[in-house]
Amino acid sequence: MIKSSLLNYELPNSSINQEPYENPLDSKLLIAKNREIISFKQFPEYVESDSLFIFNKSTVRKVRILTEKNTGGSLEIFITKKLNDFEAICLLKSSDKKSKNKKYQTNLFNFQIQEVLDEAFRCIFDTKIDDIINKHGILPLPPYIKDNPNKRKFYNNQFSDSGFSIAAPTAGLHFTNELIENFKNKNIETAFINLDVNLNTFKPVKSKNLIDHNIHKEFYSIDKTEYNKIITYKESNKNIYCVGTTTLRAIETAYNTENLVGYTDLFILPDTKINLPTHLITNFHAPMSSLLSIVQNVYGDNWKELYKYAIDQGLKFLSFGDAVLFKYK
Repeated sequence: MIKSSLLNYELPNSSINQEPYENPLDSKLLIAKNREIISFKQFPEYVESDSLFIFNKSTVRKVRILTEKNTGGSLEIFITKKLNDFEAICLLKSSDKKSKNKKYQTNLFNFQIQEVLDEAFRCIFDTKIDDIINKHGILPLPPYIKDNPNKRKFYNNQFSDSGFSIAAPTAGLHFTNELIENFKNKNIETAFINLDVNLNTFKPVKSKNLIDHNIHKEFYSIDKTEYNKIITYKESNKNIYCVGTTTLRAIETAYNTENLVGYTDLFILPDTKINLPTHLITNFHAPMSSLLSIVQNVYGDNWKELYKYAIDQGLKFLSFGDAVLFKYK
């Protein structure tokens, strides 16, 4: 048994960054090995030439729609998964009772509930999902960040260009396209994969035994050329920097299963063998997050002490916060 309480710690509200860094390079990086704190502006000086950085290029879509029912009253629709051009899995927030076959007419479009799921609904719309998102959608911010239109533009990676995420792969928020371009001066290569981050990334572990936690599934796809590049670096024993836990889950799943496209439900436990990266860059995660199991995996039991050090040093946590660099042994 691995007690889930292993993933708990005290996170003061003041350590949760509510404001994004206007310049991502001003964000801080804690180097776990020696506890040095640098800015991402300085980071290239610390990276060995001929290293490889792997990024998740999935884009956060404008999946939150605020509208009015024709019968009166507000309605919030949160599209969590697009099934086809006109069908999607949605969360619905309104005062009325929701049931199968119920029809909604709004001032923007009409839709019907096809199926009632656990906490969500399968809905069919009279307008293309992409058109709804592009014309009427709002970029969703994480539940712990106070919503403000001025923050939303910072909640996508500068290099994002594909996929359908409803939460950002936040480790990439520290990198600008200019910084990535400058890597080339040091012969530092990049590889881009896609993993669509879903809402379950915010779901805390509730089971007493960590192994009993039902880890969320996420869709990933990796271009064969990019994957071969990763394998070449691995076989040459060169440094591979994995940017983010979503990137880690995707590449490790591909390596373990030899499937470059599919769904990953890989739960990286404290004793899970990691095959590809030599380094991991990740933000500071919330208490009881399943992602803290990855931190335990790479750093061991002392991660809580490291997190406390980060809090004491004024580093910022969660999506708009700072990051930490771990090295695999």
